[in-house]
Amino acid sequence: MSPRLAVAKTLSCDSCGTTLFLEDQAVRLAGIQGVLHEIPSLVALGEKVRLGRFVLRPIGLVRFSYGRGTWDEYWCEQGAGGQGVWLSVDEGELVVQAALDTTQARLPLRGRPSLGQTFHWEGASWRVTEFEMATCLGWKGELPEVLAVGKSHDFVNCSAGERLLSGEFDADGTAHWFLGEWVDAYDLRRGVA
Repeated sequence: MSPRLAVAKTLSCDSCGTTLFLEDQAVRLAGIQGVLHEIPSLVALGEKVRLGRFVLRPIGLVRFSYGRGTWDEYWCEQGAGGQGVWLSVDEGELVVQAALDTTQARLPLRGRPSLGQTFHWEGASWRVTEFEMATCLGWKGELPEVLAVGKSHDFVNCSAGERLLSGEFDADGTAHWFLGEWVDAYDLRRGVA
């Protein structure tokens, strides 16, 4: 199995719209991927980009709504071996984030945070800058997880200088944490070999 397929959980076909869920050595239908209208974007699926110290190849795209607008999350290959990171594109602002292994890392917050809350974690002072609800509008390409169109979750963004810590909270209380850094859109270089 290729390294990409080893981490992919969901695949969609741009031609026919079929979406598949990969489960061990089995494949099953995963439902609908939703309709993503083409909008201008700084990155494109399949095209390598350089963002500061990062060289990324977007292979999957998820679009979320937070009520007043939308943002895109690109699942990207980074380096050999299928290692993946998320590239968030929101109104021209970019952040590269990797999932935290919550079985190994000390969790940054317990329970639901409040806007403006501050806390210390990993030697830095963090501030909760956003706490909203996100709804999945659709996706395409390859993703490391299974998503459902119309499914919502709460999310939090916490800032410490150029670093961003994000948490996603499922309805059952499960938290997923991501750590990353802001990158300057003016540093973006397309068509990297």
